[in-house]
Amino acid sequence: MKIAIDVSRIANEKAGVGRYTANLVKTLIDKDTKNEYLLLCSFFRGDEEKRKIMSAYQRPNVKIKYLKLPGKFKESLWHSKLPLVERFLGDADVYLAPTFLDVISNLKIPQAVVIHDLSTFKYPEHLGKKQADYFNRQTRKAVKLAKKIIAISENTEKDLLEILKVPEQKIEVIYPGQSKFAEISPNLPAGLKEQSYVLYVGTVEPRKNLIGLFEAYALLAPTLQEKYPLVVVGAQGWNTGDTYRVFSALKLENKVKFLGYQPDKMLAKLYKEAAVFCYPSLYEGFGIPVLEAMEFSLPVVTSNISSLPEVAGEAAVLVDPSSSRSISEALQRLLEHKDEAEVLGKKAKIQAQKFDWQKTAQKVSKMLESLVK
Repeated sequence: MKIAIDVSRIANEKAGVGRYTANLVKTLIDKDTKNEYLLLCSFFRGDEEKRKIMSAYQRPNVKIKYLKLPGKFKESLWHSKLPLVERFLGDADVYLAPTFLDVISNLKIPQAVVIHDLSTFKYPEHLGKKQADYFNRQTRKAVKLAKKIIAISENTEKDLLEILKVPEQKIEVIYPGQSKFAEISPNLPAGLKEQSYVLYVGTVEPRKNLIGLFEAYALLAPTLQEKYPLVVVGAQGWNTGDTYRVFSALKLENKVKFLGYQPDKMLAKLYKEAAVFCYPSLYEGFGIPVLEAMEFSLPVVTSNISSLPEVAGEAAVLVDPSSSRSISEALQRLLEHKDEAEVLGKKAKIQAQKFDWQKTAQKVSKMLESLVK
């Protein structure tokens, strides 16, 4: 069987869906040697750098096809009726779209799509109406065209059933696995000390609830703030105006460090040496940063809604993300009670081991094979 996968996001996105796709594809091609793989990679700029990224996916049973196309043009082409797309896929038997934007219209072979979340249906204001409406239209089209849908959590399955009325038999819940960082930086960024900071990892955008986190942190005693600065790791997202206005109003300039996007090596070090990890998101399809933090035995404070309780299990302090006091009290508890934090960290490591990319890849491979029988 020949499996075609759009892997463009591996080359073009360093976090989120790009990270998910990279881990899934690498595990598939490493463990599944009986099938052939056609990896479609489109990009418009950074040819040398992106080909270097994709060179790590070369295998005897893998063919990588490069398409020099801007992202928006590729999406339009994928959704068009032009026969050119069929020629890209050649003699593939089945196609996997890592996101709703990668689904191909008028495809003769069966295809599956990964649906990560329905955030633009639940929180359209976070992205803006025009962009949310576009994403919602494409999501509806994707779940209709796909023969099978991979939901990355039970919460995403629930949203698909309730919001889009997708038939239950069309959905399979397959969790992501642990990230398994290959290297850890020997040093922390300047100004940070081991076990002496609170860590947040994720895109800076409204859905991640950094406003709630800043308000919660501002409620901590000055002595705790002085001892444990808040470290925010992640790229800039969209609609960040209110987030930074609240940040300024709370006068946190000397207490919060914005580190932006960090490569895996440094990210691993930041997880390893943090005192507490806090992720009070308003909505997640899964919540990979929570899993990554737990891999490092890091005590976690996270939300008691959407998919996050599925990821955290009983190995985190679950809080109401709409209550800054609830978040603050959980942070204070873990920062002041080291024994409790240590016990929680040990539970976190055990919980993280339940999520395994080999199991994920095995289930995805089996599902894809079922589509061509």
